[in-house]
Amino acid sequence: MAKTTPGTKLCKYCKTEIPKAAKVCPQCGRRQKKPVGLIILLIFVVLIAFVISRGCGGSSDDGPKKTGTVGSSEAPGTQAGSEASGKTESQAPGTEAPAQTTFAVGDIVEDGNLRIVYAAAGPYTEDNQFLQPAEGKRYIFLKFSFENIGTSDTSISGFSFEGYADGYTCDAYYGGEDDLSATLSPGRATIGYLYFEVPADAKEIEVEYTPNVFNSSKKITFLYEEKDSGYVPDMPNVRTEGAFAVGDIVESEKLRITYVSCEDFTSDNQFIQPKPGYHFVTCTFEFENLGSSDEHVSYFDFDCFADGLSCDQNYMRDDNLSATISAGRKAKGTVTFAIPDDCEVAEVEFVSNYWSSKRVVFTVK
Repeated sequence: MAKTTPGTKLCKYCKTEIPKAAKVCPQCGRRQKKPVGLIILLIFVVLIAFVISRGCGGSSDDGPKKTGTVGSSEAPGTQAGSEASGKTESQAPGTEAPAQTTFAVGDIVEDGNLRIVYAAAGPYTEDNQFLQPAEGKRYIFLKFSFENIGTSDTSISGFSFEGYADGYTCDAYYGGEDDLSATLSPGRATIGYLYFEVPADAKEIEVEYTPNVFNSSKKITFLYEEKDSGYVPDMPNVRTEGAFAVGDIVESEKLRITYVSCEDFTSDNQFIQPKPGYHFVTCTFEFENLGSSDEHVSYFDFDCFADGLSCDQNYMRDDNLSATISAGRKAKGTVTFAIPDDCEVAEVEFVSNYWSSKRVVFTVK
């Protein structure tokens, strides 16, 4: 049996001892290929682990836990009311309560790096005469708040929810306002709605949430009932320390970013207007590629938060920021968001590195 000595290796094909640095076997002439398949597999595993760690909801192996009810003095992130807190019944010594996976309006649930508030549910009326439910059906809504209580970014998507009426799947409806979907940096939250088309005579309606797409067997179920918990978010409206202002220049990874301007924007399109109590704000940025390879920047790399809550982005401007920048080149463009008129602290965040969730924060004035 052939053996190797220091500085040598065995040919992968003829098993002849050859120099370790040899790329071609001098005996059989075969190229000594690297284990490309293994490398690709390792890269794939790393990518999967990264996606899982980024959230798709940030599910916990321990499962969801009810931490309170809206209005209770113990409820985190809400304005307390007079309603009694939801206390768990005492358990007999040596026994453990079964994991709770079904929740009602008013429940506050923590799962992994997410705090979920099931705020309200009820019938939804569509004003557009061309978008009415099918005969024998009706629209309903469910209102949620999702807060990132972890240490890295997490994403919320309306596509992670499925509706069931009397055990049968029902269609989601996407014509309503205040979409729940958002990417949240640590400490940020989003409030939004889900809409479904259900049979008018349905007796039991449930909505299932899949926190992690890679573990679809794990579900959190929310029971539909026509009820409003009166939830009012109580997010901290503290300015981010070190946030950059208009005129500042900051270098991030391989990019030099100039915060050019921030101003109110009025759309002249009657069909593209902010909802009541909101106004459009446009921020202009310039990016310079300081690296040696291409860099891509896009308005999709930006998120905006007003008093800690996610704001909707608007995409109707012709100068929206979107470019692939070669080394030494520059790009200039805008990002536009709908901001509440009465917000105290509004900030725009640029995701400079998706792998590390590293963000650059800019103040909005």
